[in-house]
Amino acid sequence: MSKDVKIINYSPGKGIRVRLRGKRLSKGVISLFLDYYTGYTKNEAGKIKTRRQIEYLKRYLKEKPATPEEKNKNIEVFLLAQAIRNQRESDLMYKEEGLVAPYRKKSNFFDYCEAYISKYQKKDLRMVKMAVKEFRSYTGETHLTPIQIDKNRITGFRDYLLNKFNGETPNSVFARFKKIIAAATDDGLFSKNPAEKIKCKVPTGIPKEILTPDEIIKLAAAECGNPEVKRAFLLCLNTGLRFVDIKDLKYKHITNKLIKKQQQKTGREVTIDLNPVAVGLIGTLKEPEENVFNLPTYESCRRTLKNWTKKAGINKNVTWHSARHSFATILLMDKTDIKTVGNLLGHSKLQHTQKYTHIVDALKEQAVNTLPKIELD
Repeated sequence: MSKDVKIINYSPGKGIRVRLRGKRLSKGVISLFLDYYTGYTKNEAGKIKTRRQIEYLKRYLKEKPATPEEKNKNIEVFLLAQAIRNQRESDLMYKEEGLVAPYRKKSNFFDYCEAYISKYQKKDLRMVKMAVKEFRSYTGETHLTPIQIDKNRITGFRDYLLNKFNGETPNSVFARFKKIIAAATDDGLFSKNPAEKIKCKVPTGIPKEILTPDEIIKLAAAECGNPEVKRAFLLCLNTGLRFVDIKDLKYKHITNKLIKKQQQKTGREVTIDLNPVAVGLIGTLKEPEENVFNLPTYESCRRTLKNWTKKAGINKNVTWHSARHSFATILLMDKTDIKTVGNLLGHSKLQHTQKYTHIVDALKEQAVNTLPKIELD
């Protein structure tokens, strides 16, 4: 018997791409593996070279089973390996047609992530694990099918990362998440990569999500599907707090019309004066350890915010971080000292606040450019 033992002798007819084969090991054991045929290349001389991939199944047969138990075990292992082969070939055929295999549609994306991590051997493994952990935290789910992971959910995850982390961290984490999505697409979980065109970059120029004072008034007057979300977002607009800090805000952080709280993102303590609107949104103080707001997951809050702004007639891509941007921009437009704004936002360096002055300058330029044009003789 040759060293490379063909276990199943399928004829290489049209559509047959995966063969189940065996390799003889020591002590009469045969290791089963799949031999993928992925096409061929032809050089200038006309010589053909086939493209192959190998997947070892970690399933083994006894070459010469001596007992009924060993024979039955061989049959069980062989049938399982054959089922795996059929599944792999089915995946390839569905993928070729731009479809997702039916059983894949019901699979758990988080199970795929764990399997992906278990096989991952590159140096950025820690960041890959972090990407999965943060996606779990963002969704608040333990089971998500591929069809539930669409562009809207991925965009929301990107915004969540930008809101939670500083510097290059959002880019780094999101890049690893996109890497997992790309691998899942190659493995047949998605017919098309839903994350392919979604980028994670800090916007420049005038962000669409800045709310004007008039728009804030319209938003406050509009009906919201979740009153807690409405109160929390309006408080963010009046304090500049991030979502992670407003969700974690407790009554112990509020004394004498002040919020004193350590920011989760930077670890710096911030002190914010509460105006009458903010005091009204907080309401009567309760037990120190009790949360001021009972908010669902970030994704659920994001969906509620999107529907709420639509009802208010605001045609902008408003996110939770829009409240912080709007808070800073409105203060600077009202000629508040930049250092004061930086302190309210909890910035460690003035350069972090400086970006909002560029937004203000751009808004002023935009306002001037809206003046009617006059033709002079």
